[in-house]
Order: sequence, then structure tokens, then C-alpha cells
Amino acid sequence: LRDLDAKISQARELLDTLLSERTQVQSHFEDAKSLLHPMRSIPDEVLAEIFDHCMVKVYKPKSPDALDPGGAPWLLTRVCRRWRALVVNLPQLW
Repeated sequence: LRDLDAKISQARELLDTLLSERTQVQSHFEDAKSLLHPMRSIPDEVLAEIFDHCMVKVYKPKSPDALDPGGAPWLLTRVCRRWRALVVNLPQLW
């Protein structure tokens, strides 16, 4: 019985180690997957057109105040660094 308990204990330790390694690998996989997301390959010019269209069709009729931090274009600046840099440099959104 002691031998079986020892083997079970070893198996549990191994399982814990493997689960920890799996979590780390999954995290790295998710990071790598996000780097390859198709959204990253859209040119800035296309994103600018999308943002402009969004502002005209969706946000401006509801909230014309560009100083409203809860609405566009401020909302778009919170998505990622790339979007922030792009939105800040698009005067037609402001």
C-alpha cells in the first residue's frame, strides 16, 4: 500500500508539473496567435476609412461632442497603440 501511495504522490506531482507547463505553452500560443491576427494586416489607410465611416454613420448623429471621453473617437484610441496613433493623427475624426 505504501508503494502505491508513493506512486500516486509522484503521479500527482508530475500531473501538477505538466498542467503548469501546459498553461505556459497555451499562454505563449495565444500571444503568438494574436500577433498573426488578420486585423494587423489591414493598412492604415483602410482603417482610417473605416473609422471615418463609423464616425459619420454611427457616432456623430448621437454624440457630436468629440470631447466626450466615452464616445468616438476617444473610444477608438483605447483599442491598441496602433489605433491610438492613427486616430490621433486623423483630423477628420475630431
